[in-house]
Amino acid sequence: MKNRPITNKLPVSTVLGMIILAYATTFAQSGTKETEIRIKNKADYSQIFIQGLHKQRFERCDLQDSLMIINQKDSAFFPSTPIIGKEFVLTGRKDNLAIALTVTRTNCTTINYQIELIEFGKSSYVQSGKADIHSGFFFGPEYDESDKTGIGYVVTEFTESIGKDCFTAIRLGYEEETGPYLLGTLIKNCNGKIMDINLDNSMTLIEK
Repeated sequence: MKNRPITNKLPVSTVLGMIILAYATTFAQSGTKETEIRIKNKADYSQIFIQGLHKQRFERCDLQDSLMIINQKDSAFFPSTPIIGKEFVLTGRKDNLAIALTVTRTNCTTINYQIELIEFGKSSYVQSGKADIHSGFFFGPEYDESDKTGIGYVVTEFTESIGKDCFTAIRLGYEEETGPYLLGTLIKNCNGKIMDINLDNSMTLIEK
């Protein structure tokens, strides 16, 4: 099971998230119009991310490369994991289930992915798609725990929803004890004949 480390000091990103959340609440309560978004290069961000950003109800948001500026006062950088343009292959096995995950980050917000699930002696399932960072990624860090070392590490989560019921989340990060290898956790349902995968029964995927 994945756990969040306990700390008495709030991370900088969490403090920033609390400030920005206060802004969003104030503007939402005052009936402010939809967020004004100014973009330097539209190719750097997905339409799904932009649509979600409009719903945050900020007064204004500027997107400049890997930097986001909120209301011309506060700023947040998009997570740098994984790096843009490189293909990563991560694999893992738990009991009779094996997972192979291939990801390539295409811009600040989006990855292309392919997931291969094999339940030995029973079934297999393959899915490809695009997944995006949540528009509120700056509200606070997410953590997973490495199956290999038991150490928690910060992750960047990319998600895709298909229809009303099917959901895929790909969580990627680095853990110091493992070395320079990318780690991943998969949360996914609608896997054909293979069971749903959640944080309780998932496995740590390790870069090959």
